[in-house]
Amino acid sequence: MTVSISRGNKKMGDIPSVSLPALITCISCLCNAKCYAEKIARLRPNVRAAYLNNLKILHNDPEEYWREVEAAIMLSRFFRFHVSGDIPDADYFNKMVEVAGRNDHCQILCFTKKYDLVNDFLANSGEIPQNLHVLFSGWAGLKMNNPFGLPEAHVRYRDGSTTAIAKAKECGGNCTECAKTDGGCWTLHNGEQIVFNEH
Repeated sequence: MTVSISRGNKKMGDIPSVSLPALITCISCLCNAKCYAEKIARLRPNVRAAYLNNLKILHNDPEEYWREVEAAIMLSRFFRFHVSGDIPDADYFNKMVEVAGRNDHCQILCFTKKYDLVNDFLANSGEIPQNLHVLFSGWAGLKMNNPFGLPEAHVRYRDGSTTAIAKAKECGGNCTECAKTDGGCWTLHNGEQIVFNEH
């Protein structure tokens, strides 16, 4: 069994990523009904199978999962966790932190709605490495608990409404371009927000 590492897509450019099944690893939220990752997995059985296989390896052989994920990170300047899915649990987040700490040459990006999981880590004197960019992902109707002021990502919905603040940065639409120019999500500081169009 091999962990599926994506080599990029239209939005990500050539940035590698590892993903897990949407909804199964996510919180219950209104976004579940509009989840683009779940839609893609439904339309592409090979993608769905890859995400489910990743979760299976994580459960059955976590050492192998993390060995393969870290090998991909070691060979990359940029990496993203979870184009689909979310951080399953605290142990997983601890491993993300450990891997990032050992690979400070690589900038690692992760969006999450598991606010309490990250907050608990920080409240217990945990420190997130500077190369691990954790953004709290917002959604209308979802209360974001962000006492540590982590960067936030918000959606601009098709009707023009958004939960983002007026001075939120605009998503450029291509992660590779932002990474190359030190922009976008990769350089958000605490207290800053980025807004992207619903997709």
